[in-house]
Amino acid sequence: MALTCFLYFSEFATVKNQPFIDAFGKHLRKLREERSLSQEELANRSGIAFSQIGRFERGVRSPTLSTLEALARGLRVEPKALLDF
Repeated sequence: MALTCFLYFSEFATVKNQPFIDAFGKHLRKLREERSLSQEELANRSGIAFSQIGRFERGVRSPTLSTLEALARGLRVEPKALLDF
């Protein structure tokens, strides 16, 4: 029974909107480059793994709310600026 519930739930847990994720990544890169920051510098300022910054920018991964807040802190913008694209 538990396995059946897990399989059913996992079908809905992987919902992705790839165009939105790609647009977010391009916007993140734009904000970073406007501040003349490397991916490594943003990672250090944000407390996020360097490899994750590239994944977000390429649209391979989408950030959690906590990560959005950390990125905003690293970019020195309000969190809502990350979603204004």
